[in-house]
Amino acid sequence: MESIKLNYHSPIESEENNCHFGTDGKFVFYERNNIPLKNAHPKKMRCWRNFAYDDERVFLRNKPLRGVSPVGFMILNYSFVNTSSHVITENGCVKVNNDSVIQTLDNGMWYGSSELSAHGYIKIDNTIWYHAHWNDGLTKLTSVNAKHFISLQDGVLGMDDKKVYAFGKIVAGASVKDFRKIIDSIYCGYFISNGKLFFENETIREASIDMIHIPDEVLNAQSCIRLLVCDNRYYSREVEVSYEIFEEWLNKYKGIANKQQTD
Repeated sequence: MESIKLNYHSPIESEENNCHFGTDGKFVFYERNNIPLKNAHPKKMRCWRNFAYDDERVFLRNKPLRGVSPVGFMILNYSFVNTSSHVITENGCVKVNNDSVIQTLDNGMWYGSSELSAHGYIKIDNTIWYHAHWNDGLTKLTSVNAKHFISLQDGVLGMDDKKVYAFGKIVAGASVKDFRKIIDSIYCGYFISNGKLFFENETIREASIDMIHIPDEVLNAQSCIRLLVCDNRYYSREVEVSYEIFEEWLNKYKGIANKQQTD
């Protein structure tokens, strides 16, 4: 099928080519499977990423979102969209009212992955929600003090006045009282709490901050930090590895840093 891009939600999306719908002038297609959207008129539809909408409906990929109004369609960040009836994501919706208070808590991006993807926290009235790009979808945080909850802006970690959360779930064994990221960076998922070293939602081992070192090659890459040395042992994410494997990953980080310098 020879097609052109569907009209974008705004000029910004047009510049970034941030839309996955096309049209042959008669039908609107979701470009990743070329299946036409039912009763969709090309001149009436607008799109943003995997969403398309007209005056009556909102589509996620090829399927209309039942009960979701397109009125007031507004992009909140990389993960969340707001309409007059719902806050919507690619993996779920939350019904809202006209007087609902909606506050994004980060920019909706996960920096701990090799590619940026849609992950983030949002506050809707007195509840906190987490969106993950994968199948876990949209999670309502449990046992959370919404008044004190903050996102750490990395797309994974958040905390209230007592508990630490990763991917929207409580991190067992971690607490806010002595929480400390290994380095203050959105690319870093390593942290210390209660005398233990964690990677995102996984416990690695007992440790203190003075036992830990992140190689300069990893820091210089300005990318997801997934290598760490603790007490002369080598870790990739939360797993202890041999020095040979560690060195292979270290060379990949060197390559990333060198490419950034030449670009």
